[in-house]
Formats: sequence, C-alpha cells, structure tokens
Amino acid sequence: MNVTLVLPVNPFKHLLLAVLVLVALNAKAQLLDTLIDAGPYKLHFKILKGRNPPILFESGGGMDASQWDSIATTVHRQLQATVITYDRAGFGKSSLDTTNYNILQEVKSLEAALEYLGYHDANFLVVGHSLGGFYNRVFAARHSKQVKGIIFLDPRIPSDEDRKFARNYFQTLRRKDFEPGYMSLYYLLANMEQMSDYVRQVPLPPSIPILNIMAEAGPFTEANENERFKTEQRNLVKAHRNRTLLVAKGSSHNIPYDKPGLVIEQIIDFYGRYLMKN
Repeated sequence: MNVTLVLPVNPFKHLLLAVLVLVALNAKAQLLDTLIDAGPYKLHFKILKGRNPPILFESGGGMDASQWDSIATTVHRQLQATVITYDRAGFGKSSLDTTNYNILQEVKSLEAALEYLGYHDANFLVVGHSLGGFYNRVFAARHSKQVKGIIFLDPRIPSDEDRKFARNYFQTLRRKDFEPGYMSLYYLLANMEQMSDYVRQVPLPPSIPILNIMAEAGPFTEANENERFKTEQRNLVKAHRNRTLLVAKGSSHNIPYDKPGLVIEQIIDFYGRYLMKN
C-alpha cells in the first residue's frame, strides 16, 4: 500500500522564502552594470555598492572584469565594501581607440569614469593581477592620499629587463595571425614595451602599504625569466618596511583562479587593517 504523508504547514517556511526573495532582489539592486563614456574610451563597469570604502580591481593582461566575479561577490558580502571591477579599453564590453591608446590615457579615462560615478574623493584599496599591477601603480601615484593600500597578485614589475622582454616577445608575433576578436590583445602587446618604460619611471609612493602575493610557478616557459619575475617582486617588497611578500603555494600565475580563497582571505585581512580605521 502506498502511503502519502501530508506534513503540517510550517509558517516559517513561507517567511524564509519571502526573506530569500528580498535578499535576492536587494543583491540585484546593489549591482550597477553600466557603460561609461570616459573619452576616448567607453568603459564597462560592474559595481557592487556597499557602505564601506571601495575596492578597485585591475584584471590581468588580456582579461576583463569577469576575472573577479566570484571574488568580488564574496568580498563585498564579507566587508560590506563597494567593489568596483571594469573592462579595460578594448576588452570585454569596453571600446578601444587605437590612436589614443597608452596607459596614462587609460588611467585618465578610469579617473573620469570614477568621478562620474561619484568616487572622485573616495579612499581606495586597489587590487591588481599581473599586468593590472601597472595600472595600480599609475593610479596610486596620481592618488597617493586616497589609495590606502595595494594588493598585487603576481604582478608584472616595470624594469629595463621587462621592457626588453616585451620588445623581444612582440617581435615574434605577426598581426595577421590575430583573429578579429583578438586585435585588442595585439594592440596591447604592441604597446607593452612603451607601457613598461613609462611605468618604470612612475614613482610608487612609499607611504602606501603593499601586500605582494607571488605565485609559486612563474608565467614563462624559460626558467631564467621566471626567476627574474620573482626576483623583481622580492626587490619591490624589500624596498620598504610597509611591504609584505606572501607566496601562494601550489599556484600558477593565475592566482585569482587557482587560489580564490586565499585572495579573499588576504583582501579581508588587509582591508580591515588599512581601510576600516580610516
């Protein structure tokens, strides 16, 4: 004999469902997904609004804001901080003006967009992976009083050796080998030597505390280039007492993908020490 059990109605079940719906609607309302005309580029932003100072994320070279999606959501929830991610010029949904394409113009366009969005006078924690570290450095140099801390994730360090590497690598490429959807990457690589040279001359304010999370495995196929990459990160940290080096054990160069839990943990700790008190 089949028996169907009829359970008593739980009034709290309907209440819980209503609360979850409200939470979901509130989370959706907090997300601002927008395209800002910040001449000469139109920049695509995804912003999770919170009551505490913003965290500005810079993606690695050739990547867009989606690199940070899972990390951004968790950090926003844990810290109640505004979390800002965006697609740099030519990537994701952002446009590219090849006649006005250089890192200083990119940062100026970012600044114009942040001012339009109401964050011109905000204090920031900036987080950057790989090439994103170049943009962090330029932004921090131009806003040294507002940037309260930097977290680098296996950052590219501007140096004469890095500039030479960029030039030599680009000389191995042919424009015709890049499909139409990847032309932004071609222009980025074409601009890399000049970018590295420019950032090398931008002083990184010594007053800003830095956490450098270095990958255990380097991004290059050549052992000597990987060692150079790591040595330059170590030297960056040794330059000032308020800088810390942390090795992400078992991680490749793509630390946000390999070790998201570590990244979240370190952001929360660093943010608590340097931004919650301000």
